[in-house]
Amino acid sequence: MDADEGFSVGGITLEVVRRGAGPPLLLLHGFEPVDPRAPFLDLLGRHAQVIAPSHPGFGHSPRPADFDTIYDLVRLYLDVLERLPGDTVTLLGLSFGGWLAAEIAATCPHRLERLVLVDAVGIKVGDRETRDILDVFNTAPHEVHRRSWHEPEKWAPDFDVMSDEALAVHARNRDALCLYAWHPCLYNSQLRR
Repeated sequence: MDADEGFSVGGITLEVVRRGAGPPLLLLHGFEPVDPRAPFLDLLGRHAQVIAPSHPGFGHSPRPADFDTIYDLVRLYLDVLERLPGDTVTLLGLSFGGWLAAEIAATCPHRLERLVLVDAVGIKVGDRETRDILDVFNTAPHEVHRRSWHEPEKWAPDFDVMSDEALAVHARNRDALCLYAWHPCLYNSQLRR
């Protein structure tokens, strides 16, 4: 299926983008939900059934009032894994989704065929003084923009031309990210183990 559709689990309906057919690939997005027009979705869809939900509080997925930690999301996605077809799933996490994917892999490795982490936050590999995870809430916006996009002029959102609805969704995404992940850093100091 190519259209956006909902996926309900645990009484929560997630906005989801699907592509392709084949073995399931659960794609967990980063700071923003996956754009349904992203070319990589069709490329991945040649090899797997891509299921890309928007986390609760991101995009148009509602956030339950009692969801306020990374582990609320991890438990939700463990339930999602159980509802997907097959014995195992490929789990692909981008940025913030990489943190979720790593936590899920540490909790439920028997359900995973593969784990792919792309520019994951959540796992700090450097020492205490090394800034190996960009603090997007405490860094100048132009620097976040520069470091977040390979070709910012081609791929980065242009806030000056966004609709009011799109700007509201962007602000909602940032709010949800801050709630779940910024305490006051974007990693779990124990996850590296």
